[in-house]
Amino acid sequence: MEITQKKYQAKAQNTTEDVVSGFTRKVANYTQWGAAVVVAPLAIVQGVAGHWLMTAWLAAFCVYSLSLALISRHQNLKQRQLLAFVSMLALAASYSTFINGINGFVWSFPVMASIVFLLRRKWAVVSAFTFFVLMVIAAVVAMPLDIAWRGSLSLAAVLVLTLTLLFLLETMQRSFTRLATTDTLTGVYNRKSLNSRLDQVLALYKRNQQPVSVVICDIDWFKPINDKYGHLQGDRLLVQAAKLIRQSVRLSDSVYRVGGEEFLILMPETDAGGAAKAAEQLRLRFAANEFKLKGASPKMTLSAGVAQLRTGEHWTDWLERADKCLYQAKESGRNQVVND
Repeated sequence: MEITQKKYQAKAQNTTEDVVSGFTRKVANYTQWGAAVVVAPLAIVQGVAGHWLMTAWLAAFCVYSLSLALISRHQNLKQRQLLAFVSMLALAASYSTFINGINGFVWSFPVMASIVFLLRRKWAVVSAFTFFVLMVIAAVVAMPLDIAWRGSLSLAAVLVLTLTLLFLLETMQRSFTRLATTDTLTGVYNRKSLNSRLDQVLALYKRNQQPVSVVICDIDWFKPINDKYGHLQGDRLLVQAAKLIRQSVRLSDSVYRVGGEEFLILMPETDAGGAAKAAEQLRLRFAANEFKLKGASPKMTLSAGVAQLRTGEHWTDWLERADKCLYQAKESGRNQVVND
């Protein structure tokens, strides 16, 4: 039933979104360094060939790419910065195709990949198709028709493959996020997700001072029930209990599994009185519910502790107060709600 931690351990662990964001920033950073290193010799080649406009454009791109590389070492780039980066690449590739033909067209493939993987999906799709049309026009104008249509088909294949990979990666990211933030048995949020959320709640409370309360509830005498029906049936009871709790709270509330049979409900814009009333309604509904098992319909009750966040209080102290209320409810006979 213990739920609190020492304050120096209270730092929230990185969420999957944090990890993905950090990875994306590294990819962007490496891309920008690499682009500057690769394009710089091309600028020199274009200057030797007397293509001064292309030389100036590539030189400007190198400077911009290096500046973004330095910025992205410490922070995520804004979409408009990345959009400007890939736009300069796209214009360079299309203009190079106009003046160099197939030698310029071959640069469209890495540019297409950069567009898809550096921009957010909406911008990536629009920009990728726009770039494809631009390159087809440049190819038809500057290259023999048979080479132009083959190159265009190849670029179309790259477009489809990179967009497909992008969608698959986004699907995987959502799956990983769900696995990292939800309890695999009950489907409610897990403890790691709670730690991150509590840091956000504390920051929000400091800004708007809106009341926020927490309810920690524990299923009474669950171990004897678990021993009687077996652990597999006990898991089924936990799944049903979690579902009942989710159905009993508001959409703005969030439910977390923080122990074997212990759940926590976070209630924004709710004072202690409102949270205690909601917890009492949940307790009554829980006690009246018939939980379904194969060949049995066991009855279960729960006890709950309620606490409202206080000004200047760390969330570990807040949860400790709620945990003490839960302990008091247990000691006083169970199947009841105690408000701090």
